[in-house]
Amino acid sequence: MNVAAQPVGLGRPDRPLLSVVVPCFNEEGCIDEMVRRLRAVLDGIDCLWEIVFVDDGSRDGTLAALQRHALSDERIGYVSFSRNFGHQMALLAGMQRARGDAVVSLDGDLQHPPELIPTLVDHWRSGKDVIYTVRLANQGHAAKEAVSQVFYWLLRKLTGVDVPTGAADFRLLDRKTVDALLACDERFVFVRGLVPWLGFQHQAVPYEAQARFAGDTKYLFARMLRFALDGIFSFSIVPLRLISFLGAVTITLGVAYGFYSIGVRLFSDAAVSGWTSLVVLVLVFSGTQLLSLGILSEYVGRIYEEVKHRPRYIVAQSRPAKPLTNTEGDGK
Repeated sequence: MNVAAQPVGLGRPDRPLLSVVVPCFNEEGCIDEMVRRLRAVLDGIDCLWEIVFVDDGSRDGTLAALQRHALSDERIGYVSFSRNFGHQMALLAGMQRARGDAVVSLDGDLQHPPELIPTLVDHWRSGKDVIYTVRLANQGHAAKEAVSQVFYWLLRKLTGVDVPTGAADFRLLDRKTVDALLACDERFVFVRGLVPWLGFQHQAVPYEAQARFAGDTKYLFARMLRFALDGIFSFSIVPLRLISFLGAVTITLGVAYGFYSIGVRLFSDAAVSGWTSLVVLVLVFSGTQLLSLGILSEYVGRIYEEVKHRPRYIVAQSRPAKPLTNTEGDGK
């Protein structure tokens, strides 16, 4: 279950502690390469470091691979969920256990290049609190890229939160930003919206998404739709106001049609077709009511889940990372 953020302070200004959080779901084929590339990158940065992997209920050998690496290097830790709780919950679980002065998060499929981490760290050392990456393009997926642009445009319009198009969960957060993020105790989490909502000093870094190193994508249409709905309904009440707008428009059209029918009846010999008009009106009103009920159901369902106050995730097993202290050297 949830645990509070662990105490920090292992680093110092000239040699801070950098935590790397990596959510994984059925990424057995990527783990060894991810560890190899992360260690090569982190050993080249003048800082202490730790890696926190989060196994989001994988059904392959992901957990066994994480256990093997944790035994061979104490700077590598892991958290294993009792079942799949979702990517956003895995991100939060890793951040709750990360003890660094700065925390980097990236996906476990190696589409986020670990070699960009030194650039993120440089911006952080220059005084930025949030360094987020923006995907340059979705190569080979023109339709997906168009849908992404429309979604982020709509999200900005509905919520007033400046979520950049192409934003990814590959970012670096300063410790105070991480603490502020973890203070948002909500069940439907949309980290890409929460981070810009928090404020602080931001810096964008472009990157080119890499091909998956191994395995298949986990973001199918249904999961992407749920992710989009979480983004909209977690940050905006505009859909609720849309119900009032639809009601007002429907009433206006109904009244206008009523005046039109009376006018035709009084001032002409023509007759207003009854059956067609009735069917159209019934369909319009029924569709409006069902749409309104659907929007209300989304909010009521989220309230229902929030008031139950169940744990956001359940941990089956874990092994904390143990970064080297400043007195122990860098392990090179």
